[in-house]
Amino acid sequence: MLGPSILAGIDAPLLTPFHFDGSVNYEEYTRLTRFVTENGIHGVFVCGTTGEFINLTLEERKKLLTAAVEGAVPGTSILFNTTAMNLRDMKELFDWARGNGATAVSVTPPYYHKYKYTALVAYFQKASELAGDLPLYLYNMPGMTGNPITAPVLAEVCRTCPNVAGVKDSSMDFVVLQEYQCLDLPQGFELITGNDAQALPALQAGCSGALIALASVYPALAQSVWDCFQAGKLDEAQAAQKKLILLRSLVREITPITSHKKLLEAQGFQMGPARFPMRDLSQHETDNLLARAQAILAR
Repeated sequence: MLGPSILAGIDAPLLTPFHFDGSVNYEEYTRLTRFVTENGIHGVFVCGTTGEFINLTLEERKKLLTAAVEGAVPGTSILFNTTAMNLRDMKELFDWARGNGATAVSVTPPYYHKYKYTALVAYFQKASELAGDLPLYLYNMPGMTGNPITAPVLAEVCRTCPNVAGVKDSSMDFVVLQEYQCLDLPQGFELITGNDAQALPALQAGCSGALIALASVYPALAQSVWDCFQAGKLDEAQAAQKKLILLRSLVREITPITSHKKLLEAQGFQMGPARFPMRDLSQHETDNLLARAQAILAR
C-alpha cells in the first residue's frame, strides 16, 4: 500500500529563470518557488517540461532542486524530474534527489527512438529500482517523447514496482485518464492531469489533482479551482477553469514557456532571455500577450 498523498491538489511545474549571460538564476528560482507556494500551491515540479530540463545540464538540474527546497513553504511536496537517457546520469539524479530534499521523483518515457511495450516496462522497472525508497511518478508526455504510457504499460509497471505512486498525464487526451482509472491500481495511487484545460474535469472525474503550467504564473487563480471544488462552489470553480482555458489557448497561440515567462515578468519576476534553442518574443508579441492576458483576468 502506498503512503500519504503527495500531489493531491494543484501543483506547479516551475519555470527556469536565466541571467542575461545565459546562466541559471537560482536566486530568482527560489523567489518563484516561494511565490507559488505562498499562494497555496500544494507541490512544485522541479525541471519538468515547463522548466526546460532538456536544455539544462545535470549540475543545473541538481542546483535547481536545492533552490526550490530553499524557497518552498513548509509542507510543500517537491517532485524532481530525474529523466535521463543513460543510466549513469539517471542514477546521479536519483541519488541527488534522495539526499537533497525531494519528496518524490519523476521520469518520462525514453524519447527520440520508438520503444515497444517490453522496452518501456523494463525502462520504468529500472527507474523504480534506482528510485529505491523514493515515491516515483511516471510522466506521460507522448507529444514530446513519442512513447505513450499506455494503460497496459502502466498496469504492468504498477504490478511490479511498489514505489510507483502515481502518473502525471500530459497526453491532452482525457480518455487516457479514464483508461487509467479502469485499471486495478494500488490503493492511494495518484492520477494527476498535466493539462491546464482539464484541471476541474479531472477533479470531477475522481483524479487526485492537476500539475499545470499556469499554476507557476497565476498560482492563486489555479489554486482557486481546487479550493472552490472542495467547497462545493462549482460555479466559481468553473469560472476559474474557463480563465485557465483562455490563458492556455493564448500562450499556446504565441509560444509556451517564453510566453509564461513574459506573464511572470509583468508581475515583477526577472526571467531573463530564452535559452537556446528557445526564442524570445518580439515586442509586438509581448504587448499582444500582456494585453490579452489582462483582459482575460479581468473577466
